[in-house]
Amino acid sequence: MTLKEHIDDIRNQLKQGAFSHEAAVSDGIVRRLLHALNWPIFTPKIFIPEYGVGGQRVDFALCHPPEKARVFIEVKQVGNLDGAEEQLFGYAFREGVPIAILTDGRIWRFFHSTGEGKFRERKVYELDLLESDSADSIERLNRYLNYEAVRKGNAIIAIKNDYQSVSKQREIEARLPEAWSKLLHDEDGFSEFLIEAMAGKTESLCEARPTPEQILTYLKSLKRETESKIEVIPTTSKQYKVTPTPPSTSRQPIRKSPIPPTRLRVTMNNGEVIEQSNASDTFLETIEKLGFDEVMSVAPTIVSKDNFPNYDKTGVQIGEHYIWKEISTDVKRRYLERIAHDLNVSLKVEIVDKV
Repeated sequence: MTLKEHIDDIRNQLKQGAFSHEAAVSDGIVRRLLHALNWPIFTPKIFIPEYGVGGQRVDFALCHPPEKARVFIEVKQVGNLDGAEEQLFGYAFREGVPIAILTDGRIWRFFHSTGEGKFRERKVYELDLLESDSADSIERLNRYLNYEAVRKGNAIIAIKNDYQSVSKQREIEARLPEAWSKLLHDEDGFSEFLIEAMAGKTESLCEARPTPEQILTYLKSLKRETESKIEVIPTTSKQYKVTPTPPSTSRQPIRKSPIPPTRLRVTMNNGEVIEQSNASDTFLETIEKLGFDEVMSVAPTIVSKDNFPNYDKTGVQIGEHYIWKEISTDVKRRYLERIAHDLNVSLKVEIVDKV
């Protein structure tokens, strides 16, 4: 039988509920597919069931060279995957295994276990044998699990490259709200480019140019609406009233609403207060207090050892670490709150007016 025929038959059996327990998944799906992917499942030093790791066992270890584990597979009962990643990563971390797979027969989650970040951030791909077409299933299984691909190192290169691509996309998605916030309202006020673009587009639609005050009023309302959707904790930033002027079709110079300068005040869990004269210095000192390596483990876009090669500017270097601070005061506050949450540290972060 071809790999496609195996997959199609497994799909039909999954629909019929044929795999009622974990052993049925291991024997009827995982072993079967590995055999179809050319693994020598009867060669003990290459295909090792119940592989011992620190007094525990992972369901399958795929090895090359013999007894050198390159892939770990943990098998669960159909529909019982949630919460099992931590166990799998404990195994993979101890052994330095680059590919970790968690499956219930239907869902296959592929991880680059030696990548950076929390285990959920190291997931490269999730394959659903019932929802995906046969071609996609074949491509993914061959990419990460084909015996020759693992033996020659191609599978490890592929999952590392895919992990880097997924990480970059995740970083882009995480940065979009920040980019929008900086365009919408940064420390220096609304972006002149954004106001001018809004004025020009409105004029092209109705042949009348809005005043800067009209645009500011609209953008402030949009900012409040946007933040209410993306903020986990409501923002404490103040809103300042804009007094509108009579509409005019003539071009006017852009005027910014006065915004009082602000800074950060951070109260540590031991009662220590960090409040420098500017937000950046408070931000840097707080990260130093929390520990550079600890912060880097949960916020690698803020603390790194590689000086942010993909950014337009460089970070501030302190020892062997680089800290990214080119963000607004409000975004600094959000990052510190989220870092503290991820590190399980009690931290109070406030934006206060400069006096």
